[in-house]
Amino acid sequence: MGKALVVYGTKSGCTKGIAEAIADGLRLAGATADVVAVEDKPDPSAYDAVIVGSGIRAGSWHGAAKRWVTEQAELLKARPTAFFTACLTMHTNPEKAEEVRAYTVPLIAETGVRPVDEGLFPGMNLPKTFSLPERLVMKAMKSPEGDFRDLAAAVEWGTEIAPKLGLTA
Repeated sequence: MGKALVVYGTKSGCTKGIAEAIADGLRLAGATADVVAVEDKPDPSAYDAVIVGSGIRAGSWHGAAKRWVTEQAELLKARPTAFFTACLTMHTNPEKAEEVRAYTVPLIAETGVRPVDEGLFPGMNLPKTFSLPERLVMKAMKSPEGDFRDLAAAVEWGTEIAPKLGLTA
């Protein structure tokens, strides 16, 4: 069975929980999985496959996550890679999945990293996890408050993508 690196960029902690659930799904499929924050600058060269995810801020992946993908692009292109995005829009407007998926289009175009799959998950709006300016923006946008993450769906996606990533026999 293969070894996967699950890398996440988060500011509020939302994406970390999703990354951990995805890793649980990979493990259920028989793979080994390590979950590492993008700020820890993990080295993907020791892994058979990589899953990279980020929450959305102002219509974009976190800068640190985008930088890591850009810096590691050659290594990511040499192994199966998947992306996932956590976005509150997936809770409020699930029919906007293609709009949320589009947040990765510039990153894919810039780096040439072609994911074998892209997971889209609802995020959370827990005001205590955001800075004051972010809380004000969320309030002005009348964003619903709560934790809308579907961790069971993230586990399921992890299990489903394991074969696409070459992690199962």
